Order: sequence, then C-alpha cells, then structure tokens
Amino acid sequence: MSEFESARFATKSDLSEFENLFTQSRSEASTYKGYDIWLSLEALSGPPVAIFNDYLDGDNKTILIGEFDTVPVGFMLIHLFSIDNEITARVDEVFVHSDVREVGVGEHLMTAAINWAKGNGAKRILGRTFPGDRHMKNFYERFKVTARLIEVSKEFN
Repeated sequence: MSEFESARFATKSDLSEFENLFTQSRSEASTYKGYDIWLSLEALSGPPVAIFNDYLDGDNKTILIGEFDTVPVGFMLIHLFSIDNEITARVDEVFVHSDVREVGVGEHLMTAAINWAKGNGAKRILGRTFPGDRHMKNFYERFKVTARLIEVSKEFN
C-alpha cells in the first residue's frame, strides 16, 4: 500500500463528505439482490446527518473515513455490542468509491477498524455483504472475515 491511502477517525468537519459518500453507497446498494430486505430490516435508518452524529457521538460507535491523497473517498460505520458476554465489533456499513477500490483504501479502513475493535476489548468483528457483491466478499475474506450466517428467502407468486 502506498502513502496515498489512509484511514482516520471522522470529525465534525467530515459531515458534508460523509453525506455525499453515504448517498452514493445507498445508490449502489440498491442494485444488489436483497437490498429491499436489508433496507427494511437491517439498514441504518434516518437521514445521513443523524446517522453521522449518532456514530460520531456514540460511546460504543465510531466512523472511519478512508482517504486517497487526503480526499475522503470512503467510510466505515462500526459499533460494539456483546455476544455471550464477549465484546463484538460489527461493521454496520462500509463504502469506498468505485474509482479507488483497488488501491488500498478499504484495507486501511479494515485495519483501522480491527485496531479500534481490539483496543476496545472486542474478541471478533462481523460484517455483512449482499449476494453477488463479490468485491465485498473478497474484501472481507482478505482479512479472514468469513461467512458465519447466510440468510435465505423464497418469493411467493
């Protein structure tokens, strides 16, 4: 990875860029199978500004900003919770602009997320992806984050 890519914790001044990236993320997500179910059951709800403030100010949450040549091009929203009395980190949403997906921004985001999670006592990290989103599946697998639960559905005619 070169010095052009980085990840850092968000600050209040990142709101405008976050809103733009968040909107792009949701637009892209709408093209994947399962988006409707995810949006109804799992997706963070509310306007981007509310989500941004919730994660920025939350005690068990954080926002990471991925940059390329100091320009924000991605984000990761993470929160901590407990499973069987062990702290777990969950990547609630992650997005990197398609123009810079192969240069290492995502790797910086994931490394920062793992470091933040471990620093907060987490024993594992969880993430989700859509069926058919091969890039995201491969991204997680590079960090040995593998499938643990697969949700299935059947449409009735």
